[in-house]
Amino acid sequence: MKVAIVIDSTTKLREGFSSRIDIYTIPVRVFIDDEEFQDSDEITDKILSALDEGKKLETSLPKVDYVEDLFERLHKQYDMIYVLSVSSLLSGTYSLLSTIANKYENIVVFDSKTVSIQNTYILERMVNDISNGKNIDEDDIISYRDDSLFLISVFDITRLHKSGRVGKIISLIGKMIHVKPIITIARSGEVQLVQKAISAKKIAEILEEKVDNFIEKVKTKNPGPIRIYAAVGREEYKEYVYRISKKYDVKPYFLEIGPGVLTHVGTEGFGILIGFER
Repeated sequence: MKVAIVIDSTTKLREGFSSRIDIYTIPVRVFIDDEEFQDSDEITDKILSALDEGKKLETSLPKVDYVEDLFERLHKQYDMIYVLSVSSLLSGTYSLLSTIANKYENIVVFDSKTVSIQNTYILERMVNDISNGKNIDEDDIISYRDDSLFLISVFDITRLHKSGRVGKIISLIGKMIHVKPIITIARSGEVQLVQKAISAKKIAEILEEKVDNFIEKVKTKNPGPIRIYAAVGREEYKEYVYRISKKYDVKPYFLEIGPGVLTHVGTEGFGILIGFER
C-alpha cells in the first residue's frame, strides 16, 4: 500500500532524518506588520528581526486553496494519507484540515494535541510504524504522545503577554514579570503551567526532576532507549539540554523553533522533549 504523511510547517524535520514514507508540508502563514509570509520564505530570520524591532507579529491558518489542491493531488497518488495537525486547542488548523479532508475516504486527519518538537517525535514514530506495515489510528497517536515528555522554559514572559494566545498561563503567573514559567502541553492539547521558577538554577533543577520522574515511570513498561530533542531560542540555553543528555548518555538533536512558538513565545526560552523508542 502506498502511504504518505502530511504535516504543517510547525513540525520541523530533524536534520539527517530519512523516511521511506513520503512527507508533505503545508506552510503556516505569518503576518509581520500585516504583511503576509509563508514558512518557506526563510521566515525564521524575518520573525527574529521583527522581534528585535518590536513589530506586530501574528500567525494564521494555512491557505485553503493550497490545502485543497494538495489533498486533491495526493488522494489520487496514494492509497492512504495520514495528516498530523497541531493541537486543535492551540490552532484552527485541525478544523481546517479536517473539513477539507472529509470528502476523501483515504485521508485521515489526526489531532496531535501538541505542537513543535513533540510533533516531530510523533511523526518519526508514525514513519517507523507505517514502514513496518502498521495502519495508524488515533490510539497510536495518543500512545506516541504518552511515550514522551515535552517541557518549555520561558526566561522572559514579555512575548507571552503580547501574544494573547496563552492567557491561561499569564493569568496564573499574574504580573510577576521576573517569574520564569515551565510549561507543557497537557493531554487535552492545552498549554499548561508545570511550575514557576525565579532563577536559572531552579529551572535546571525542576527540569531534571521532571525528566527523572518521567523516565522512571515510563521505563517500567518501555525499557527501550530514549531520544532527546530540543529547540532553543539562544545558544546558551543548550547547556540545560546538555546537562540532561549527559546524565542519560544520549546525544540530543536540536531542531529549529517553529514559527508558531517563536511568534508567541519569542527567543527567551527553549523546549526539550524526552521520548522513548519502541
